[in-house]
Amino acid sequence: MSIAEEIHQEYMKNFEDWEKEAREEREKSVDWDKVRKKCTPKQVRAIKLFVRYRLYEAAASIAEMDLYDFIKFLHKLRIVRG
Repeated sequence: MSIAEEIHQEYMKNFEDWEKEAREEREKSVDWDKVRKKCTPKQVRAIKLFVRYRLYEAAASIAEMDLYDFIKFLHKLRIVRG
């Protein structure tokens, strides 16, 4: 087995645990009062989608933003992107 295959196996073995930890970290990072005050309803929906599933492109589309602006927007709101 190659090193790449070993790394892939290790990644897949731990993916669900790592994604669960990342989701919890994203959820903890959101100040929903701040989000509701500063964001449009579409942006709030997009942030909820992003926090739950980390779907950057879909969330940016819902927020009617391009991907780069959406990422900057998350950073401005101090929402963890991991």
